[in-house]
Amino acid sequence: MSTFLARQSPRSRRVTIGMVVLLVAYLASTFGVANGSYGTQSLVLVAAIFAILALSLDLVAGVTGLYSLGHAGLFALGAYSTTLLNSKFGWNLFLLLPLSIAGVGIVGLVLGFLSLRVSGLYFAITTFIFTLVVVVLLSDFSFTGGLQGIAGPVFPDFPPGLAFLGSSVAWCVGLSLLVTIVIIWSIRSSPLYPVLLAIRDAEPFAAAAGVRTSVMKVGIFGLSASLAGLAGWAFSFLGFISPGQFSWTVSVNILVMVILGGINTRLGPIIGAAFVSAFPVVVSIDPFLQEVIFGLIFVVVIVFFPQGFMGLVGSLARRIRARFRPTAVVVEAVEDDASTPIAYAHLAPQEAVSTTRALPAVDEVALAAKNIVFGYNRGVLALNNVDMVVKRGNIHGLIGPNGSGKSTLVNLMSGRMSPNSGTITADGVRIERLRAPARARRGVMRTFQSAVLVRELTAQENVGIGLYSRFPGIAARSPIWPLLMGARRDSRAIAQKSIAALTSVGLSSGWATTRVADVPHGVEQLTQLAAACIAEPSILILDEPLAGLSSGEVEQVSEILRGLKRAGVTVIVVEHQTRFIFEMCDEVTVLAAGELVTTGTAADVRANERVREVYLGQ
Repeated sequence: MSTFLARQSPRSRRVTIGMVVLLVAYLASTFGVANGSYGTQSLVLVAAIFAILALSLDLVAGVTGLYSLGHAGLFALGAYSTTLLNSKFGWNLFLLLPLSIAGVGIVGLVLGFLSLRVSGLYFAITTFIFTLVVVVLLSDFSFTGGLQGIAGPVFPDFPPGLAFLGSSVAWCVGLSLLVTIVIIWSIRSSPLYPVLLAIRDAEPFAAAAGVRTSVMKVGIFGLSASLAGLAGWAFSFLGFISPGQFSWTVSVNILVMVILGGINTRLGPIIGAAFVSAFPVVVSIDPFLQEVIFGLIFVVVIVFFPQGFMGLVGSLARRIRARFRPTAVVVEAVEDDASTPIAYAHLAPQEAVSTTRALPAVDEVALAAKNIVFGYNRGVLALNNVDMVVKRGNIHGLIGPNGSGKSTLVNLMSGRMSPNSGTITADGVRIERLRAPARARRGVMRTFQSAVLVRELTAQENVGIGLYSRFPGIAARSPIWPLLMGARRDSRAIAQKSIAALTSVGLSSGWATTRVADVPHGVEQLTQLAAACIAEPSILILDEPLAGLSSGEVEQVSEILRGLKRAGVTVIVVEHQTRFIFEMCDEVTVLAAGELVTTGTAADVRANERVREVYLGQ
């Protein structure tokens, strides 16, 4: 152990020691519960099982924004499958553990695949109906015991030599909760966590970075279901199980636990589960008054402290730090005057290309859109037989009046939509039917007119999302991320590359650790540009990168684009500032009313009479 610690950095050594201390404290607490009174064990074990459920729900509700009311049904499947397979067929309880986790996880994958075709309220309703169906089936079949339920299996005691450890069931539940905590906290410590937040808050950004968002949602829901199956397996050992213990109200209670404790926090779901589980025991009064008091507490939290208990604690902690250490608060972003250029770090030409890769010399055409037809509604065409050919290593402008189809064409080229007819090729390969993540992995990246970023994350964390497709196995390794040496190296590499990318677009290191919600607009625009460049694109599509920028910031973007061109990156710029377009671009394409007006050099387009008529107003 001492040799392992000696190899670590001081910060990593402190983290490791802290984790060991917490583990020892947790095991000591479990030992105390296992040797405590029956009443204490019953209260703590129920709270621990619901903590597993709350953590599993927070993984989908808090992290990915999917509010599921199906976790009670998944919980029931884990408990009943364990009980029935053991009592009816004599299956070993320890063999049933992986079977319950995997089996309920597969059900979760199927439910997620079907439910995630809808979103928001409809997703919650779909999962709610799943719970209702499961409870009805458990109530109606005779082999499940019907409404009366069925006795759960007896968990084997410790052998005589380990009898001093106390109740074996307490250790079973305690270790199940520990495994769940390790998995959830590992995911939150991995590079997958910012990706999941991007799926929740900025899904187009995540897709443009190469994340298969739909697959990721289904996978996370499946993992959450597996943890619910683990909770059901452990719950079956606490005595009698019946359909009433898994009704739709249980799903609501699990969600209440997450919200009261603090959604998307490490400890919040555990605290919420402990409070909701212990409340009926501690407040031993009339059940009706219990419900009234509990309801009032929930309403107060929702209205006044929507971030829950841990959110309130975090807010108080920040206020205390601000009061006693005011110099540590970053106020630079707030004090900048929007009318003056922000003092970014100097951007050297060679820095702008440090994250770009060598491009394949297929031919002189990097991207070609031919005969593109697209309509949002039947009979109304947003683009009608549009052609656009972009030469390799050029900066190509795309202009036109509002409603001309520029954004539509950008969305078609970047993969957010597919054309009704026509072809799109990148580096000689047809991509018109590929979705945005697949195009990103082929080197076609984009930015958005309004920066689509995760506002609660820092600039560095947002930029790191762009590297998701460059580091294989991030999702698969995330449940045990801190335990893997290679994963920790990847974390350091992602952080270093992210800072380098921010530096390459002219942002000083001070902005890297500032939340995007606290930075000025210019820094936000450059952050999303860094997030696109960090993935080493061969083709970069910029949708109005100058929107809302000052003159100094416009010049900053100009320098970045010149650096990208020197690196051989093909850049497509959609912009309303024609002076910038004609000065910066090698060629320009003009659209009007969904049709191509002309394509040519900046000088030829500027001199075109129809362009002057429909766009320049001359």
